[in-house]
Amino acid sequence: MKINFCSYFDKNYLSKFLNLKSSLDRFNFEYTFYVLALDNYVVEFFKENNFDNLKIIQLDEIENNYKLLKIAKKNRDTIEYYFTLSPFLPLYIFENENINQITYLDSDFYFFKSPKKRIQETIDCSVSFIRQNVDDRYGKYNVGWINFNFDFDETKIIVKEWCNECLNECTDIPTDNSYADQKYLDKWPEKLKYLRVFQPESTCLSPWDSNLVIEENIEIMIAFHFHGLELYENYFTSGFYQFNKKNIQRIIDRIYIPYIKNLISIEKKYNLKSSSIRHRRKKIFTKCLIILRNIKSSIKKVYYKDYHSYKIR
Repeated sequence: MKINFCSYFDKNYLSKFLNLKSSLDRFNFEYTFYVLALDNYVVEFFKENNFDNLKIIQLDEIENNYKLLKIAKKNRDTIEYYFTLSPFLPLYIFENENINQITYLDSDFYFFKSPKKRIQETIDCSVSFIRQNVDDRYGKYNVGWINFNFDFDETKIIVKEWCNECLNECTDIPTDNSYADQKYLDKWPEKLKYLRVFQPESTCLSPWDSNLVIEENIEIMIAFHFHGLELYENYFTSGFYQFNKKNIQRIIDRIYIPYIKNLISIEKKYNLKSSSIRHRRKKIFTKCLIILRNIKSSIKKVYYKDYHSYKIR
């Protein structure tokens, strides 16, 4: 079974995507990754750097195929428009590439174990995704890893319905009925007969699963979602601060440090001007960050001291 992935991103997440891809390449299985390039920077990068198992889709290809996207683009901000694209990408691949089984991934994932077996387990499912431990305002299920099997009619129906919902409303602010592209998934268990829901601890952990990010679950998880990770000139924030997770130094050492090392190595290899590293902060702002960083009782962000050992520019 050949596995097909898809994702979308602009230049801000290019290096994180390459890190994701490098994690997949460590495992011995055949796959094709369909990438929706959201800006010209990404398009030009992949013209200059060839990857045999990548297929690049330009944004205007999607927009010309689904005309209503151009209307939506005018009435929402950039991030909300990106969310709006989520259901259209797997649908486009199905309709134009004759691919029936496709796995969508957020570009800031990283695999610590091969996903092949887990994806193969979904061959008899129309759709599968992961439950998340977060405020229900943001949805019960995470949109960051979804397996679609278009051999099922119910998959075609639900994805087209999802497209219409995202066109109608895809706000980045939680409402009673929606949150971005994600909260619409809450209704899918009622509508899909062949849906499968995976638990995060056995599939993919994230900062919002903070109560589950413990040693025994790190040993069995397949992937980690590095949501909220930001690199600065001499430290980084992990994203856990948003979810009141404490005592995470071992998690930082086990998960974040290897990820960041690889991320920096990739940026150096491809001479990327890292948008994941926040450069050139005004001196006064930098000083404020340093002060806040050192008041450990007042903030919940994670600070790694040995910045220079990772050769961040």
